[in-house]
Amino acid sequence: MCSQDLSGPGEKCRNIICQWGARQRCFTRVDAIAMFAGALEEAIKRFKYEGYVGWGLIFGRLIVGWLNAHEDDVDDVDLILGNPTALDRTPVRHIEIMMKSAYLEDGRGRWPIVAPDSPVLVKDRETDKSAGKGKSWSIKMEAARQHADALRLRQSVEGKRVLLVDDIFTTGATFHAVGKRLTVEWGAAEVRGLVLARVPFGIVG
Repeated sequence: MCSQDLSGPGEKCRNIICQWGARQRCFTRVDAIAMFAGALEEAIKRFKYEGYVGWGLIFGRLIVGWLNAHEDDVDDVDLILGNPTALDRTPVRHIEIMMKSAYLEDGRGRWPIVAPDSPVLVKDRETDKSAGKGKSWSIKMEAARQHADALRLRQSVEGKRVLLVDDIFTTGATFHAVGKRLTVEWGAAEVRGLVLARVPFGIVG
């Protein structure tokens, strides 16, 4: 469900959301292009926190490459959009940069990536960060709720299958909170996720 690698059929991810049933969780699944480790971890950090925008161009290409390689899994998706950042986010609005790159990379319009100048979702204010080591589940979930509450819908998603794109998946709290607004409040038929990288979680043998 969250792209956690399991070595055996009897193992389960320790992530709380992975133990929720489909009716409790407001997204179907999240796929990760890679694990959050090594060179990719450093590249994401430099892009997100230091403003090295060149990485955003590369990440956009990675997103389109993943879509092309997994077309059977995403052929029924109606909208592909980034999990938005606030207009005043510093040093850069990293999600918007990589999604614009993905949109331009998909030059023939093979995928329903939302046009950068016509966003479906916008974030109207900055909120508490959920990222960071040592933060409890409850703190991460509250930050995710704050983030979701700051989103505004600019185009209808009613009845549509949405692929929500973000940089990193840790607990899934943000996907759940945003997915709840998209499905329960705004009528999306389904929310799936795609991230650049998945933070490894412990497993239960």
